[in-house]
Amino acid sequence: MDHIDSLASSFKSLVARALDLPPNAFDQFFDHPQQNKLKLIKYPKPTSPEQYQGVGPHKDSCFLTFLMQGTPHKGLEVQNKAGDWLPVNPIPGTLVINIGRALEAITHGVCTATTHRVRLDPGNYVDENGKDLGPRYSFAVFQGVSLDLNADKISLDIPAHILDLVKDEKVRSDAEATFNEMFNGNIGEGTLIARITSHQDVAARWYPDLLEKALKAQKERYK
Repeated sequence: MDHIDSLASSFKSLVARALDLPPNAFDQFFDHPQQNKLKLIKYPKPTSPEQYQGVGPHKDSCFLTFLMQGTPHKGLEVQNKAGDWLPVNPIPGTLVINIGRALEAITHGVCTATTHRVRLDPGNYVDENGKDLGPRYSFAVFQGVSLDLNADKISLDIPAHILDLVKDEKVRSDAEATFNEMFNGNIGEGTLIARITSHQDVAARWYPDLLEKALKAQKERYK
C-alpha cells in the first residue's frame, strides 16, 4: 500500500501535466493522506455457463485504479470508443491503470472513465499447454478523492485547447451527468447511497429508512 500510495500520488501530477495544468492542480481534491482502498479478488473456476460473467461492464467510481493481475489468466477486457471489447492479458511486472468516474467528472469528460469487465470462460483457466491454472486472482487499489468533496469545492480551470479535444457530445453529457450524480451532496454520501442500493439485503437491516429514500429517488430519476 505504501508503494502504491507513492505511485498514485505521482500520477496525480502526471495527469495534470498531460492536461497542461500545474503539477499540483489535483491536490485540492484529495485528503492527506489520500484515500486508497485495496480489494483482493478471487475468481474460482466456473462450473456452469451462468458463472462465465465474473464482473459485468462497469466504470470504477474513483480517480484512478491500479490493478495487478496476480495470475496468468485471461479474461479482463476494456471497451474502446467504437464499442469493441479488447483483451487486457496479464504482462508480468506491470499494473493496469483505469481512469475512474471521479476523474472523468472533474475534467468534464476529457479523461473518459474506462469501461471494463471480466469474463470467466473455461478457456481462460488453462494455459497454452492445457494445464489447469486454478482460481484467478487480482488485486486492485482504488485511488479515492476526498469524501467531503462537493461541487462547491471544485475549481479546475482546464485550458480551452484541452476541453476542445472532447468532440463527442455524448461524452460531454455523460461527464456532466456523472458530475451531478457524484457531487450531489458530497462523495461520502454518494458512496454510501451506492453501497446500500447495491447490497439491499444488508441495507434493509441496518439502514431501512435511508434505503427506502434512496430507492424512491432512484425510481424517480429513471422514470
